[in-house]
Amino acid sequence: MKNNLAKQLARVSAAAAISMAAQSAIAHTGFRDVVQEGMPNRNAVNVTHGCVSGDATAGTASRDVIAVSAMFPNAADPRLAIVTKLDTAGAVIDTLDDLSGHIAGVLPGVGFTNLGLNTVQPSLFQNTITYIDTNTLLGAARTPIRRGFGVHNGNPFRSAPLYQSVSSAQGWVPFTTSPISFERTSCATELLVRAPTANWCLGGTRHNNDGSRADIWIGHATAKFNDPRTLPFMDPSQGTYWPTMRVVRNLATNPLPSSCGAGYRLAIRPTDADIDAWLPIPRGRPPAGSLQYYWPAR
Repeated sequence: MKNNLAKQLARVSAAAAISMAAQSAIAHTGFRDVVQEGMPNRNAVNVTHGCVSGDATAGTASRDVIAVSAMFPNAADPRLAIVTKLDTAGAVIDTLDDLSGHIAGVLPGVGFTNLGLNTVQPSLFQNTITYIDTNTLLGAARTPIRRGFGVHNGNPFRSAPLYQSVSSAQGWVPFTTSPISFERTSCATELLVRAPTANWCLGGTRHNNDGSRADIWIGHATAKFNDPRTLPFMDPSQGTYWPTMRVVRNLATNPLPSSCGAGYRLAIRPTDADIDAWLPIPRGRPPAGSLQYYWPAR
């Protein structure tokens, strides 16, 4: 009986090891849930592994995650976002000025300000920084736009990291957005919200030349995020990757107009300048900033 149990456990362990290896090969920081049109969106940034330098040798263990940041393409100025129309295979077929005429509530000449981003606590780490654009005030209440958020495990609320050196732990950084709906006259079937994210595993200026200090999840380098060792998808063999929150149209209650055929998808992402302005974790006094430095701080 004991021998049979040992054999079965060995098989389970082998299968689990194969599964974990496969997951680690394809897992990237992204978003937990697909968003359904018109429904409340209680979502999360999904952190699936720690940092490994792009020049590390095969088999190098990843570092524990100590901070996470995310920003969204919801600037009031539509010139700070890139909106594209994609065919069913994902190829770009057109570039748009904004999302007006496709996403309910978006006005011509205005950005995706009705995204309605908000943070949720508790989170992966208890130090939460909300990135607030105080220069853009919405509505009669003059509410500033939330552009993103960062969480970290430093002061004032010190906590354990997201362990990777001991076990391949997974972590969530929760957030919410307003319900998102498609205009009835639009031929869009999906909206792909490209939201850059970053995971840090080392803080402080002394680690500025360490390739494993961070994983920056954007499709290409920017002026600030320019170290290829921290950009997993600077490797041409990996292909372009943007963390993407996928919003799906409800074709049962909001069918495509008959003239649309199969329709198309829309994608929106921030410009490089907008990424550099809002993805870094700001340095400063909590709760508006972090006392710890995370490359490249703003």
